[in-house]
Amino acid sequence: MVEALDTAQRDGEKQDPRFLTSVARGFRVLEALSAHYGAMSLTELSRKTDLTVPTLQRLTATLVEAGYVEKEPNSKRYGLTVKTVDLLFSYLSRNQFAERAWPHLVHLRETLGVSISMSIPLQDSMIYVHRLAAYAGDFENTLPGKKIPLCLSAAGRCVLSQQPRQVVERYLAQVTIPALTPFSLTDPEKILAEIDLCRVRGYALVKRETSPGLMTIACPAMRGKTAIAGISAHVPLAGNDEEAFVAKVLQPVVSVSHALSAG
Repeated sequence: MVEALDTAQRDGEKQDPRFLTSVARGFRVLEALSAHYGAMSLTELSRKTDLTVPTLQRLTATLVEAGYVEKEPNSKRYGLTVKTVDLLFSYLSRNQFAERAWPHLVHLRETLGVSISMSIPLQDSMIYVHRLAAYAGDFENTLPGKKIPLCLSAAGRCVLSQQPRQVVERYLAQVTIPALTPFSLTDPEKILAEIDLCRVRGYALVKRETSPGLMTIACPAMRGKTAIAGISAHVPLAGNDEEAFVAKVLQPVVSVSHALSAG
């Protein structure tokens, strides 16, 4: 899993004669727009994608024609359209693992009375596939599709903990670790210590690193020796004691992660 993030392997893929640079560039534009709050100008897209403005003019024109990007009528700024939501629906409605996980997650939310989520690793991120809110929180924190850096999320640290320590050390040395909140760990050694702790106890606990007021516990769902997903429980940090939170949710979360694991 982490080995797939190796830069040399990514460069090797680009040498594949089947690799279409224009298609890859189009997805870079979509990913840049996806990661940005609000519409973007061609100049902003150029900074984010390292593509020239003339190249971006052709790419955005193609994506507008395809219906995935729209140009604001009164400006020269671009944003994603609702058509991109259809891709998420198609994935979720046809993914057997996501379908199988749903009743387990609903039962977990109803039993514990806390927010529950399932995220899946992709490159250097965890992507939320299911998010079941149990309290009136931030609207954004209820939406599937959001990406969280692998090394900052509780679920991501569970995934990393299934890798040999030397692989995780190499991975942390080559990635840029963003600070999502003032409490995010950005020191690779401190993150490595948290992953080591997860490896020992079988779960990860994160407080305020991905959202300022949130505490999360996560366990991995496995396929053989590979972590394929993270099952997480979330509560507001205010008014919740860490020890009591772990005592309440750990075993039920472990049970669901085991139920979703395959030999």
